[in-house]
Amino acid sequence: MGEARVRLRPITEADLPDYVRWLNDPEVTQWLSREPGLTMDEEREWFARKRDDDRELVLAIEADGRHIGGCGLHISEDELTATFGIHIGEKSCWGRGHGAAATREMLRIGFAERGLHRIQLETWTHNTRAIRCYEKCGFRREGVRRHAYLKGGEWIDAVMMAMLRDEWERNPSPCQAAQGEGRRR
Repeated sequence: MGEARVRLRPITEADLPDYVRWLNDPEVTQWLSREPGLTMDEEREWFARKRDDDRELVLAIEADGRHIGGCGLHISEDELTATFGIHIGEKSCWGRGHGAAATREMLRIGFAERGLHRIQLETWTHNTRAIRCYEKCGFRREGVRRHAYLKGGEWIDAVMMAMLRDEWERNPSPCQAAQGEGRRR
C-alpha cells in the first residue's frame, strides 16, 4: 500500500460543524488535552482568533475530497520553532496513513516554506499509534514529562518529540521528493 494522499487547506467557516462534532466525541478527544463540551459559539470564537494570528498555521486535512481532521503549527515569537498538533476526527479514516501524510506535509511547510529550525510536539505516553506515526515521519523522542496533564481525573505522562531542519533535510520523505529541492536555508 502506498502513501495515503491528503490535501491541507485553510479552515473555512463551513468546516466548523465538523470540529464541534469531533471535539465532542470522547473517542476523538481521548488523545487530546481537551475534554468534550465544545459549543458552536466557542468554535466560531476560536476560528476568529486563529484566522487573524500570523503565528498560528491551522489547516484542514482532506482525503478524497472529504474533510477528515485538522493540524497546525504554533510558531514561536522568534519564528524558529513551532509546536505541532494533529487530529483525525473522522474515525472511519483512523489507521489509514492520513495522519502520517498530513504530518509529513506540515513538516515540509514548516521547514521549507516557513524556514523553521525545530518542530516539536507532545503526546500521551500510552498513545502508541501516534508515537509510531511520529517516529516514522522522523521525529525523535526527547523525554517524558511526568504527570503533565490531568485528564478525566487521572494524571497522564507526555512524551516530548522533535525534529530539526537538518534532520528533515537529510531524511527525505515521499512528500519532499514530490515537492523537489526548493528548500529555504
